[in-house]
Amino acid sequence: QSDRRKSRHHYDSDEKSETRENGIADILDAPKPKKAKMKEKLNGDTEEECNNRLSDEFSKSHKSRRKDLSNGDIDEYEKKSKRVSSLDSSTHKSSDNKLEETLTREQKEGAFSNFPISEETIKLLKGRGVSYLFPIQVKTFGPVYEGKDLIAQARTGTGKTFSFAIPLIERLQRNQETIKKSRSPKVLVLAPTRELANQVAKDFKDITRKLSVACFYGGTSYQSQINHIRNGIDILVGTPGRIKDHLQSGRLDLSKLRHVVLDEVDQMLDLGFAEQVEDIIHESYKTDSEDNPQTLLFSATCPPWVYKVAKKYMKSRYEQVDLVGKMTQKAATTVEHLAIQCHWSQRPAVIGDVLQVYSGSEGRAIIFCETKKNVTEMAMNPHIKQNAQCLHGDIAQSQREITLKGFREGSFKVLVATNVAARGLDIPEVDLVIQSSPPQDVESYIHRSGRTGRAGRTGICICFYQPRERGQLRYVEQKAGITFKRVGVPSTMDLVKSKSMDAIRSLASVSYAAVDFFRPSAQRLIEEKGAVDALAAALAHISGASSFEPRSLITSDKGFVTMTLESPEEIQDISCAWKELNRKLSSNAVSQITRMCLLKGNMGVCFDVPTTESERLQAEWHDSDWILSLPAKLPEIEEYYDGNTSSNSRQRSGWSSGRSGRLGRSGGRSGGRSGRQSRQGSRSGSRQDGRRRSGNRNRSRSGGHKRSFD
Repeated sequence: QSDRRKSRHHYDSDEKSETRENGIADILDAPKPKKAKMKEKLNGDTEEECNNRLSDEFSKSHKSRRKDLSNGDIDEYEKKSKRVSSLDSSTHKSSDNKLEETLTREQKEGAFSNFPISEETIKLLKGRGVSYLFPIQVKTFGPVYEGKDLIAQARTGTGKTFSFAIPLIERLQRNQETIKKSRSPKVLVLAPTRELANQVAKDFKDITRKLSVACFYGGTSYQSQINHIRNGIDILVGTPGRIKDHLQSGRLDLSKLRHVVLDEVDQMLDLGFAEQVEDIIHESYKTDSEDNPQTLLFSATCPPWVYKVAKKYMKSRYEQVDLVGKMTQKAATTVEHLAIQCHWSQRPAVIGDVLQVYSGSEGRAIIFCETKKNVTEMAMNPHIKQNAQCLHGDIAQSQREITLKGFREGSFKVLVATNVAARGLDIPEVDLVIQSSPPQDVESYIHRSGRTGRAGRTGICICFYQPRERGQLRYVEQKAGITFKRVGVPSTMDLVKSKSMDAIRSLASVSYAAVDFFRPSAQRLIEEKGAVDALAAALAHISGASSFEPRSLITSDKGFVTMTLESPEEIQDISCAWKELNRKLSSNAVSQITRMCLLKGNMGVCFDVPTTESERLQAEWHDSDWILSLPAKLPEIEEYYDGNTSSNSRQRSGWSSGRSGRLGRSGGRSGGRSGRQSRQGSRSGSRQDGRRRSGNRNRSRSGGHKRSFD
């Protein structure tokens, strides 16, 4: 980026009045304001002197830019310069200061007046709810508009599609040739999925009325696409499979391509897609030729190998915009990442509770599953009370489009999907993303979680895992630069509160005429039960919460409750807690305790007991400095239950053991009944875990690069 001085000009579109700030916009580069020095210059000068000096500065700052542009573009820049440099003398400083206070830095830098965007395009952008350019759009506008090759990386939900769509449309419209029938595409955009291709095409269509935009993908009629080719196409968006079909049949001519965009480039250049991409665009590219089409590569995740592979398509000098860079966090910063330990058999029921508490009956949620079968089973599970629909590759394309349209419009609130919905799809107001298990790669997690927290909104992503998958969670944390907050299943009180709020909201839809019919029954019920009890029972019935089954906050297992035992002082390990429990409780009561974990800060422990035993433990607990209680939510834990600890495993070091060694599982350090048996069990468990990991690796290798080509 150039270090020369940049200044900006903004206007309030609603009041249709331009206001003076500290200079004029640099059309191509992201502004870097230096307000203090500019204000010193303005103080004491007349308005005419200010205007003359600023006009001179603008002319100097763009002198070098003009060399890189065509004559048509130079004329456009001169027009833009004159428009931007003419200041409205009637605007008072008070209104200028007021505007400066209300606009954020991002809004100032992204103001439309900073860029050569036509009034028609601005109007269409505002119709889409876009009032200024986002940071990635600000950074990429100049290179794309100038025709430079570009690799761009930015987090999910930051507006990458408009980053190439807006400047490409402006460039094409200003250099538009005579419209001819059967004209070949000038822009080709390739996307990995049908849904993403459809969305990108819609984004193009929404901001141009002069250019022909077509979208080709599998599962749709060939004839309509052939008609598009006959009528002429300016911008072609599609998936590799269908576009390759048209090329091989000779119907599609890509010899006139000027711009090639690979959206989600890390997937487009991966094994499986790379060969098809090469087959499509190789005729338009010549070795080491500066006359090759402009190449634009965009994604939220760009591993190092992407840059190496991409060089074969790029000119020797290309631009790179990276808004993630060496930052630790690669995922969206507007998303909170939670993790819940839960056995797969309990997962549908717990997911039903999570949907209720975190998004309610009105919020939108996406549930990601690893296989198509899992998607179908999850959507049809009776524990998912909300209306849920499926989205995966085996569903007919027409139905997939109907499903996505219904979800966007709010016809149903829960979408259960495979990775076809993970990349690029911009669905507004998704409050919650649930990943039913940790994905096989970090990129998938980043893209899935990015379906929420978009365009500045906040969102929640919850990942379910089993004890043996904790390593995968840690790997995601390390590579994505996030920290999972381990939480328990929603408590009974959480569910009651959420369901009661939904029930209360539903009462607003009942008409007064209907209420009159029920007044006699309501009066009789009040006389029998009392007003509060009668209304509480009615709300419970309306919400479908006639009964609640407690679950462990640690493992989500039914029939257990989690208790905490808080120490008056810091303890070394959980053996201190076992000692206090054995001192105060009967041996029968202690034998019911399982899954003990050390609390954060070593100020106590938490553990599970059968639901039927919790009252007995509380009744027996007295005359102790330690506090025994039932927490409403899972406290922060230092050590997590790994699925192999047993009841009353008296540990000196805080590691899991006890019966697990005898059962042939990984029991860690010996500390239970038999050190020798436990060590044998640990070795046996390690062998089993090794075989399991090996099996997972083999499965991953055999299926890791499979793609469904559209």
